[in-house]
Amino acid sequence: MITVFTVEAALEQTCAIFRERADRGDITAAERDLLIDGAILLAMHVDGLALEGRAGPAPGWPGAARPAAAGRHERYPAAAAA
Repeated sequence: MITVFTVEAALEQTCAIFRERADRGDITAAERDLLIDGAILLAMHVDGLALEGRAGPAPGWPGAARPAAAGRHERYPAAAAA
């Protein structure tokens, strides 16, 4: 699944950035660990959304009707004039 590989690659890059910042002294080791834990939890959540069909190129909630695109007559006057 493409989403899994994308999330995994982003997680690896994010963790590497946190490690580099800790090595430079920008953040403490404890902060680094908390940030990495948060990134892992977020990746797991995104991964779960993808498996449920709520993320990806056409995100949505299963069973819910997707709103139709607004026609020109439904747009705000300022946006239609632009």
